[in-house]
Amino acid sequence: MSSSAKLPFPAHAEHAPLPRFFGLMKATTLFLAATLLMQAFTAGQLLSNEGGRQLHDATGGAVSVALVLQVITALLVWRVGHGSARYLIVSALMVLLTGIQFVVGASGDVAIHVPLGVVLFGAGTFLVAQVWSTRPARTAD
Repeated sequence: MSSSAKLPFPAHAEHAPLPRFFGLMKATTLFLAATLLMQAFTAGQLLSNEGGRQLHDATGGAVSVALVLQVITALLVWRVGHGSARYLIVSALMVLLTGIQFVVGASGDVAIHVPLGVVLFGAGTFLVAQVWSTRPARTAD
């Protein structure tokens, strides 16, 4: 190998910083995932005891708060921090699915509500994986 060959990531390459507000993005994705997990637990309570419905409804409100924070943070990362819009897209789709989830849950249609809840939890997990696996980009000289 000649000494003039360039390595794809030279040892002296600098890391470009993550977008502004990215630390907040990490925190909000964890909060969202925790509220979605809590929803899954309270769904089990809903089926097994009388007070489960109130608990499930209350944690549904927590999911809504977490999603609002997530969308605001994703918007800040994208617009102010000049980061990727993919976090905002996933977050906005989750807001849409959560709206559908509320309507379906209020109507009592468990055949749609439960699978949609699983999809939402999967989307939250995907978002956490997407955000937490993001590394600073390498820049060449």
